[in-house]
Amino acid sequence: MRVAIITFYSFEEVAGGTEIFVRYLKKAFPNSDIITYSSAKRIKYRTDLRRLNLEEVKMGFAVGRRFHEKNRENPYDLVLTNSISGWFLSVLKPSIPMINVHHFTFAGMADKVLRGTAGYNASRYFIPFFEGVSAIGKENVAVSHKTQRELREYYRQESRVIENGIPLDVFTPSPRDDAREILDLDWDGPIGIFVGRADYTKGFEIVQKISRMRSDMRILCVTPSDVKDDNVIIRKNVRNEDMPLYYSAADFFLFPSKYESSSYSALEAMACNLPVVVSRTGIFEDIEEEKVGRIVPTFKTEDFSDAIDSVLSNDSYETRELVANRFSLDRFLKCYRSLAEELVSAQNVR
Repeated sequence: MRVAIITFYSFEEVAGGTEIFVRYLKKAFPNSDIITYSSAKRIKYRTDLRRLNLEEVKMGFAVGRRFHEKNRENPYDLVLTNSISGWFLSVLKPSIPMINVHHFTFAGMADKVLRGTAGYNASRYFIPFFEGVSAIGKENVAVSHKTQRELREYYRQESRVIENGIPLDVFTPSPRDDAREILDLDWDGPIGIFVGRADYTKGFEIVQKISRMRSDMRILCVTPSDVKDDNVIIRKNVRNEDMPLYYSAADFFLFPSKYESSSYSALEAMACNLPVVVSRTGIFEDIEEEKVGRIVPTFKTEDFSDAIDSVLSNDSYETRELVANRFSLDRFLKCYRSLAEELVSAQNVR
């Protein structure tokens, strides 16, 4: 089966959630071609359109054109696209099955975190137009039940859910004290770990407030952001393959994000058997709290602090078991291979 995967960035360019997803998806289709913007752009595409909120639209046009060129030279059997990177394929309408993977919705994110900001209207109304176009003529996959609900609410678009998966042989717990020694974390008390951008969307201001009010613990922040805060331990640009050691050094995973769909950092932390203290968003809208830690329904610092105490006083969580049963990479790969075979087989009998 000849497969193309369309996405904006490679993992080497941007090590974000979509890029991790594509890296894992490649394991389901080892011989697939990954078409990114950097592999598609020409001189005429170099104009920066971010101020007009047209940059990702331009990028989708570029990767769509590049796919069309490669498909004419040597036809594909299937194409997978990510979010609005596939909008132009809905215009080109190649005569092969197409899968569009929705990692979140722009409309949902705008409603949750961008109201009252300068970027709200573009994210709520303009970009969602192309998000809706991306869904046309494709088999739509949502990475979480939350995203599936948002696709129905904002676009009246049905989808099937294939939840993300992670490799359990990579994300596995190590002895806590050994991990702290290797990472030079000189602290004997509780340590929480926050992983992600240090911004409002991820709830970083709550992390900072907790670190200031709780002298009995430390918060380890693994982030790509430039942060100066003496109250937290900052580690920047850690390689994904080194993250199991960081999770193992902690006692709980702290993630007060305002909006998520399916956070890889949460899955990775739970695979390393960390209990979580998280906000009720993304996969945590559909997970039973008692199995994983505390799912906080507010964004009050005091509520997160109380949830931390609750988690630290309970050692009965088996979060790794939940990940093994529901979010394993083996299940993820099997689901995508099965969907691809289903769509290609149906195309062949037409």
